[in-house]
Amino acid sequence: MSGAKSLLLQSIKSPPDVKIVERDIPEAIPGTAVVRVLACNVGSTHGYLISHEIPGFTFPVPTVYGCNAVGRVVAVGSDAVTLKEDQLVLIDPFISARDDSNAEIIAGLMDGNDAKSRKLAADTWREGCWQTHTVIPLENAVPLDEDALLGKHGYRIEELPFIHRLCIGYGAVSNIGIKAGETVIVGPATGQFGGAAVEVASAVGARVIALGRNEETLARLRRTVPRVETVVITGDVEKDAQAIQAFGLADAYIDYTPHTVHNEPTHLKSAMLSLRKRGRVALMGGLTGDIALPYFLMILKSLEVKGKWMYTREEIRTLIKMVETGVMKIGEAAGHKVDGKYQLENYEAALEHAAKQSGWGSLVVLTP
Repeated sequence: MSGAKSLLLQSIKSPPDVKIVERDIPEAIPGTAVVRVLACNVGSTHGYLISHEIPGFTFPVPTVYGCNAVGRVVAVGSDAVTLKEDQLVLIDPFISARDDSNAEIIAGLMDGNDAKSRKLAADTWREGCWQTHTVIPLENAVPLDEDALLGKHGYRIEELPFIHRLCIGYGAVSNIGIKAGETVIVGPATGQFGGAAVEVASAVGARVIALGRNEETLARLRRTVPRVETVVITGDVEKDAQAIQAFGLADAYIDYTPHTVHNEPTHLKSAMLSLRKRGRVALMGGLTGDIALPYFLMILKSLEVKGKWMYTREEIRTLIKMVETGVMKIGEAAGHKVDGKYQLENYEAALEHAAKQSGWGSLVVLTP
């Protein structure tokens, strides 16, 4: 008895080796929830990631790709005490092994590049959300206040995946303890995740200096998000540092250098030169190469540098509360736009369109 459909990624090659398969709707066992996927993000780099082997972005195949989704609970395991059938949930793809929380994966995107994480991804949580129904750990079905989000605030289902993007931004802001009244540099800030960090830092009361090369997107951030200043990255370390310092020395810097950058990122050093004493740095990007750091400056200024992968469960729930109460906005009023909605059968068009929508505030979704 079928009733479910999936986009099955059979191997990693170009063009993407994907086919649509019909399946039975899965059953929930203890510790799991079966969720009907309503809207799932198609990222600007996803078409490339499923057709090229990228160091650091490994995952088992065959698989169902896709993460960052919302859906409704279809069934739960017998050990569930809170989740109910038909409940609206955020599908959190950041999964930890229950017997070793150091083993972490992003289901539907990447394993954790170590033996335990690869086992977790390959043996149990192999599939993501480019399908009508997905099975996830109970704790990764995060309840959403439907009355607040769809009723009071008037958001649409297809806008809700913006929440997960903001959760990643909140992971950075929380990681280095950004406080109201502080000044934080974010760079690059014109992409989807850097822009989300700008939004979250502003929402907690900080002033933000947004760095980027796309002047149009920087201007849109400045118009839309409160307390945002902008600096165009030129690639000249000293010149860019002076432009940043024109706004005064900053308390912190959040870096979102993407995996598509292959050369030494100049903006990282420019930002670090612009920190005050005891400044903090959060590394949150996808850069797979090595970087040079201003060693002696870091000592003299007592700078703290922290890497962070994603967020904690407490952080994702805090961000969701911020959205539900209206402290954190999503949707058109926040500068967000759903640039495309596609059925599973139109995945090729979705991938092609998403590849052109890499900037802040843009979202392309599959609506299985």
